[in-house]
Order: sequence, then C-alpha cells, then structure tokens
Amino acid sequence: MKGIHLLIGVHNHQPVGNFDFIFKEAFQKAYEPFIRTLYKFPNVKMNLHFSGALLLWIAEHSDSLTEMLRKMVQKGQVEMFTGGFYEPVLAVIPEADQRKQIEKLTAFVDRLFGARPKGLWLAERVWEPHLPTVLSQCGIEYVAVDDTHFKNAGFYEDELNGYFLTEDQGNLLKVFPINKTLRYLIPFDEPEATIRFLQERVSENGDNMYMMFDDGEKFGIWPNTYERTYKEKWLERFFQLLEENRSWLTTSTCQDFVLSKKPKGRAYLPTASYSEMMTWALPSRARNHFERLENDLKAQGNLDRYAMFLKSGFWRTFLSKYTEANLMHKKMLHVRKRITEEMPQEITDHILKAQANDAYWHGLFGGLYLPNLRSSVYENLIQADKKIDEHLHRGQDFIQITVEDIDMDGYPEILINTKKYTIGIAPNCGGRIFEISVKDRNINLCNNLTRRYESYHETMANAQTADEGGKGNLLVKEKGLDKYLNYDWYEKYSCLDHFFGDWNDLTKYSKSRHPEQGDFINQKFDYEITGPETGEVKLTKKGHIWVGSLWLPVRLEKTIQVEDDGFSVHHVITNESDQTIPIMYGCEYNINLLSPQTADRYFYCPEFEKKTLGEAGKVKATFFGARSEYEGVDITFQPGKEVDFWFFPVYTVSFSEGGFEKVYQCSSITPMHHFQLEPLAAYQTNLKIKIQTL
Repeated sequence: MKGIHLLIGVHNHQPVGNFDFIFKEAFQKAYEPFIRTLYKFPNVKMNLHFSGALLLWIAEHSDSLTEMLRKMVQKGQVEMFTGGFYEPVLAVIPEADQRKQIEKLTAFVDRLFGARPKGLWLAERVWEPHLPTVLSQCGIEYVAVDDTHFKNAGFYEDELNGYFLTEDQGNLLKVFPINKTLRYLIPFDEPEATIRFLQERVSENGDNMYMMFDDGEKFGIWPNTYERTYKEKWLERFFQLLEENRSWLTTSTCQDFVLSKKPKGRAYLPTASYSEMMTWALPSRARNHFERLENDLKAQGNLDRYAMFLKSGFWRTFLSKYTEANLMHKKMLHVRKRITEEMPQEITDHILKAQANDAYWHGLFGGLYLPNLRSSVYENLIQADKKIDEHLHRGQDFIQITVEDIDMDGYPEILINTKKYTIGIAPNCGGRIFEISVKDRNINLCNNLTRRYESYHETMANAQTADEGGKGNLLVKEKGLDKYLNYDWYEKYSCLDHFFGDWNDLTKYSKSRHPEQGDFINQKFDYEITGPETGEVKLTKKGHIWVGSLWLPVRLEKTIQVEDDGFSVHHVITNESDQTIPIMYGCEYNINLLSPQTADRYFYCPEFEKKTLGEAGKVKATFFGARSEYEGVDITFQPGKEVDFWFFPVYTVSFSEGGFEKVYQCSSITPMHHFQLEPLAAYQTNLKIKIQTL
C-alpha cells in the first residue's frame, strides 16, 4: 500500500548540577506542555527519552505528568528510550561504567512506566564502532544516530529510508538514521513543510521510513520557541496534520517498526556525531578553514553534493582542545581507579554523576564555559575521593603524595592528598598548581577556564543587542563585550611565576598583553619530593630573564608545603649572572568562587572592607582575602609583609543559543615584589595560602 512511516523522537535533558530554577522553567515551558499536547492526540505515536537526572526531577515534582506518561507507554502510544543515566558520552568512559549507566536508567524507566526499554539514546549522538558490543550485552536492540554518520560511510540520502544492522565482534545492533532536514523543519518551518517533505518520499509498498529525533528543548526553551510551539499552536497544528493524513502517513515507535519491517542492510559507521558537533570539536584554526570551505561550496551550489565527503572533527578532540575538560576527565579516571569492591556504592554513584557530558565540551550551548557545570563535576569527584579516603584511613589524618601522569600528557603530575585538601602540581607546565580541592566544601578553587580564541569571535564585531535588531549568530546579550575579548597565552591556573617588564601595568596584565621577561610560566621544572610524610615538594628551574638585550641566567626554586589550614609556597630567586638585575616579580593565583557580583562573595583586606569578585585594582596590604559565604570558604593570601596585590576578574566571551555573552571564570590575584638582585645574590618570598571553611 502506498505510504510512508514517520518516526518522531524527542530527547529531553538537563545536566547534573544545573540550577533547580532551570529545571523548573524547562519543565513548564517545554516538557510538560509537550507531553500534555501529545496526550490529546492518541493516534500520534512517539519515541521519548529523558536523561536520568531530569526524569528523577519530574517523578519527584509531578505525579500527574508521570502518570500521564505511564498511560501513554502502557497503551503503546509512547516508547521510552534508555541511555546513560547521567547522560555521559558512553565511548569515553570505562566499559563497566557504560553498563552501570545504562542499567541504572533502564531499571528506573522500567520501574516508573512498566516497560523495559529496547532503544537507547546516545548522548550527543557520539558513535564509535566498538559500542554495539556493550549495548547488545545490556539488552539494547537499536539506537538512533544522524544521517551524517551514514553519509560519512558512503551512503546517499535516497538510501537512508529505513534502519540498518551493524555489529562489533558479532554483537548485533539496529541503527536508525536521523534525517537532518526534518530536524531543521521541525518546529522551525510551518507544519505543512514537513508534510510536503514526506509526500515527496512516499513509496508504493509503504516501507519507506524517515526519522526526526532531536532535543525537546527546541519545543519551548530555545529562543522564541515557546511562543511558536504553544502560543501559536505549532505543535497542535502539526499533530493535527499527522492525524488528518493517516491514510498514507503512519507515525510509529521504533519497536513497532522493527517488528513489521526488515532492515535495509548492513552498515559499518565511522566515529561521528551530528555535523554541528563535529565542527565544534575541531581546533579553532581548523574550524575556521572548514567553515570557509563549507561556505565556498554553499556559494557554488555544491555543498549538498559534496557534504557527505567532508569529514570534520572527532568528539574526543575536546579533550585536547580544552585542558580543563581533559583534567576533569582524567581526574574521573584517576579517582575511579582507587575504588575497590568493598567500598560503598555511593562512591561509584558520584563517579557516574561526574561523567555527565555537558561540562566536557563546548559548541552552541555553554557546556564547558559554564562554571556551575564544571563545579558539579568536581563536586562529585571530590566527594568520591573523600569517601575513598574515609574508607581507607578511617577518618584519621594522613598525607599521601602520588607521582603519576594524571592528565596523560606524557609527563608526571604530583598530587598531595590529605584529609582536608588535594593539591595538584604540574612540574612540566611551570610547576603550576592545577587543583586546590577543599574537601570539606567539595570545591576545587582552580575550577577556572582560560580565555581562548574561538572561531565565532570573528562575527562578534557585527553583532547587536536584541533592541538593536540583533538575532541568530549576530546577537549579543549586552553592549561592550569587545572589551572582554582577550586571549591568554598561558593557562589560568595558580602558582604561576611572572617576571614582568618595566612597562607592565594592571590593564596590560589583565588582558594578558603584558611584557613577560622570564621563561618560567609554562616551562618544565625539575622536582623533588622533599617531604613524603609532611607533604612537601620542591620545584626547580634554571631559566633566564631578559634585561634589555641581555638574556641573563636566573635560578628559581619554589617549595610547596601542605598544612593543616591550607598550604605555603616558599620561593628562592637566585641571580646566576654577573649583572645586577632589576626585577618585578609576581606569583599569580587564579581562583573561582563562581559569581563576580553577588554580595556574599567578595575580596577584603586591611585597606578596604569588601570588593566584589568582579572588580579590579591594586592595593598595598599585608594580606588579601577572598571569601564566598555561599560556598562556605575563605582564602587568605599572607605574604608575611606588606606587598602590592594586583587583582582582576577573568571573563570569557562565548556564544550560546541566546547570543554572545561574557562569563566569569575566575579571579586573578598576584602579590607583587620589586627588588634589585645583585650578582649571585638570592631573594626569598614566603606566601601562606590560608584556607578556612565557614
């Protein structure tokens, strides 16, 4: 019989660690009205996926919607998909955790709705060819991925009108292609446009199938979609059209379709995600060139013809593109390795929560650029680490130093772990401190983000506010963002040793355009564990400082010592030349207390009572403090004498679905020292970083 099948799928997700008010807003604007509208059209069949954190929130906050979903599942109108409970990118977490994530959500869905899922939603549709093995072992029969995956394997558009079989080591999996055109039509074009698209693809035997499986947030949360979807009744009109055209157009669940239709054939798919994600994953320079190539082909009218042959990025590239993403990922793997079978299950639960994908990448959505999402990852990792320590040390004080290549860069890092703190040191990268975790508050003070060039910065000069008519990728949330568009030539961690030129000032320094006279910031230091039982590490580098045209040898030693109420850093700067060297030296610390303008987070010192973390300035003082009453932590920098403290906020400029915006990433605090260093003489500094929990 002449006809066509339409498989509609909606994926609903909120990240672990997102604010409760965002869950509530998303529920009210998207998830609830969508389900209630669907309920009114019982002949429209649908595939639905809710990530675990979101489904748990809905079950706890709305019995009525949960019951409505259960009824639709029981009568076969809705098929529920499973996935990783906390929405991890399955391919980049250990195989045992892949199973735990899937089984946790599968069991939860089964318990709520009385139906065990057979389909699985891949977070961000990140596919790697080994996945069929673990998925099939978890009882998964089918997944949905983008038509891009198939096209990169050599399939043409007109071949992607059904599902396919793939396998790994003999483990079979059915794979549905998601049609990109339908993703863009629904709900951004009129409902009739989708009907016309399907009419053009009707087959005589009625076997053709096309799938639209995409984010539920585009039905109410994305800009302007609530008005379109519900106030203008787009969704009701769409469902009404589907019912009116039932004589030739069949909506179906995946389960019903595979029971009635045979696969189109075998398909072996390369590593892929949806096309936008693969572009975002490219390093910025490569992304620029790739987007120019796409634009050139589009201008020539050849993009559709050649797009299937354009292979862009790879999701794992985010872990090399952004050090911050890699450090979270590798800390997750490191902490996970410490877990033994007899430890409480809640430790593993924290690891699974920390695997939520959102904080590990950046594209159209904030992701990695949102400090609260990174904070949630660290909160769970620190809690897991702390509970492991409690199990191993029975609540007693301890000091443990680990030397290991934590971040997988080929060089060892040093972790000083105590009951109260974890201090992470990277000798190969300037002897910097990349982690200061305060276990009592489950916070990493070095949860920072470096200011990097992103390819979308190229269009910001032409962007306008909404009041000025800005829209799409030419929309800014506020005027004057260009002054925040600065790029760091070194990564924003702590214990960074600067030797400044004479013409340095706070403005140049805050924009990372200052004269750097030394070669210490991101260079290799030698190290020695001088106090394995006391938590002391000495780092040494023989480097140089430019003085005029002279490249003079200088030796820098810094000793980091963990203490009961924080840690201390002792510097010895030795002039190994025969020249007198005028030095302006500062050791930079970057800390993130998440909010730059709220009254409960502020700087303080003897010269002023409070300044917000969003302020910049210089002050001569014997100590300089940063406090977050919200997080319950206070950090005081105590140099033991009066010095100049330079401080400023670090903002990134990123692009999201709401336009260009500035995001606070951390505050930079640098105690400055001005001195003359005679030949072969040494200058010493002592800095106590006192950490108190409130």
